[in-house]
Amino acid sequence: MTQTPNPKDTAVDGISPGLRRWGTRSWLYLGIFLFIMAIVSFLSAISGLFVPLVVAVVVAMICYPLVDFMAAHGLNRALGSVLVILLVMAVCIGIAWLTVVGIYSQTDEMVAELTAGLTTLATMLNLELPAETIEAIRTKAVAALAGLAYGLTSFIFSSFSGIVGLFMGVFTAFFLLFYLLADWHGITAWVGCHMGLPAELGTTVLAKATEAMRIYFYAVTLSNLPVAVAVGGAMWLMGLPLAMPVAVITMATAYIPYLGAIISGAFAALVALGAGGLTEALIILAVIVLMQNIIGPILAVYVASDKLQMNPIVTLLTTLGGGILFGALGATMAAPLTAVLIDAQKQTQAYGTHQTDNTEAGKHAGEES
Repeated sequence: MTQTPNPKDTAVDGISPGLRRWGTRSWLYLGIFLFIMAIVSFLSAISGLFVPLVVAVVVAMICYPLVDFMAAHGLNRALGSVLVILLVMAVCIGIAWLTVVGIYSQTDEMVAELTAGLTTLATMLNLELPAETIEAIRTKAVAALAGLAYGLTSFIFSSFSGIVGLFMGVFTAFFLLFYLLADWHGITAWVGCHMGLPAELGTTVLAKATEAMRIYFYAVTLSNLPVAVAVGGAMWLMGLPLAMPVAVITMATAYIPYLGAIISGAFAALVALGAGGLTEALIILAVIVLMQNIIGPILAVYVASDKLQMNPIVTLLTTLGGGILFGALGATMAAPLTAVLIDAQKQTQAYGTHQTDNTEAGKHAGEES
């Protein structure tokens, strides 16, 4: 008996079905890639509005419980929002002061200690560094530290140029922040109902995303603050220089997953090696390993539980991608935002499954009746 060929396996116009499917998929993937690039280009073009909006939303996610607390105790939400904004301004001024005192004012000493640490390391490894190489390292270190200091002080407004742009960015961010804090629940309820999802599901997804982002930043801050204090304190107790800059850099880079820990750890170890010696460097490395890999994660799990767990490879790749596309802000936001989107997708699937089960149960109940 002759077997009838499957139409899917029959070549059309000399092109095999498999090749046709892969060609179609390639065009679809290319379209997705071009769409993403168009979105990135558009956001870059409107960064003067986009960056303040992102910063205002994130700060509002973190701080709106303070406004709720004051409102529950009889304080007007508008006044409570103003008080929270003043608190945020005080924190920003404090960060700027720490950056100026801890980095700008000691840049020369930091470069000297880093160069001494690299030279000592090269000697220990029996490597000869030419004078030109040392000078190149010194030049790049100066540029890197200046860039780091700039990145810390302009973390929020890195996309603005000039005093006018900076002023407009600050004004826009605080303007948006005030209205977000003053009417947080009304705004989130409206957004949840206009996400293209059922109103109940949209509101739930947005509420859980807000909670997850808030807990993430709480966890990162509370788990890495002891790390920064321990590393800086260990350097101070051993009489090593630059204890405060090391602590500031350790805390600032903690918000960039994996890469931040590597950068701050290498910086602290090289400073200890150059200013002290091998023993001091090993002690600092031991403190860093203990705090970053044992104490810090324990505190993070205690605060955040497993709300934002992701595969380390996914976390690293999203961090790199966010940093390449959007700088420090992208590197900081990429991992938690990806985790939130993954969790939202799981919630959507669970909601769909629940609705299907309810429908099937209703049909069976109808048939039985």
